[in-house]
Amino acid sequence: MYRPHLVPAPTTLTVAIAVVLAAVAAGCTDFATPAELTKPTILAVTAEPPVVAPGGTAELAVVVADGDGVIAGLPTGWALVETYRGVPAMGTLSGSTYTAPDPIPSLPPNAPPIDSVQLTIDTGAATLTAIKVIPVATVAAANPVISSFTVGAAEGLAGPITVARDASLELTVATDPPAGDDARYAWYSSAGLIERYQSNPTTLVAAEAPTTGWIFVVIRDGKGGVAWRGVEVTVE
Repeated sequence: MYRPHLVPAPTTLTVAIAVVLAAVAAGCTDFATPAELTKPTILAVTAEPPVVAPGGTAELAVVVADGDGVIAGLPTGWALVETYRGVPAMGTLSGSTYTAPDPIPSLPPNAPPIDSVQLTIDTGAATLTAIKVIPVATVAAANPVISSFTVGAAEGLAGPITVARDASLELTVATDPPAGDDARYAWYSSAGLIERYQSNPTTLVAAEAPTTGWIFVVIRDGKGGVAWRGVEVTVE
């Protein structure tokens, strides 16, 4: 996982946070591809809210899934780690609840106030790890809400769907508020192949043989917000 470096002095705190979040997103290379949904995979780590005011708290959660859907109840460890080398974490952590410092302590020049939380998950067969970056600032921020999630002509928000074998189906997702140019998408499937798995819209080619699997989508809005959704798919 890419770790953020110090950035040039921004004109505002909000811009500083956006620059660091964009750098983190651009540098991450360990996001799983749809082909990797054959084993337990971390799809997303969320914080509610995604940006924490000084003295405020955020609840952290992780989404883990495999070809059979979301896996709940896995042993998960949460720990604060350094964001900037040699600089201690600012806030505190109690289980999966993060508390931001108030006031924000002194940081190196040009270093936006962000903390990093590392989570470790024991799946029984392997150990999964990820890092969640948490900005600390008094700015309005909220996770987006998925308002539409379609597989061909079917609305995935309505529940399980059925598709024909080897069918080519358009996948689309929309959010409220609408995603901007900085948004990033990640699609996962155990019901067929998604070649352009970082595009929206994109295309699913359903499995050639009857099966039951899942389609997931994760949206990162470029401002720290994350939304996800999954739907069970029967191929017949």
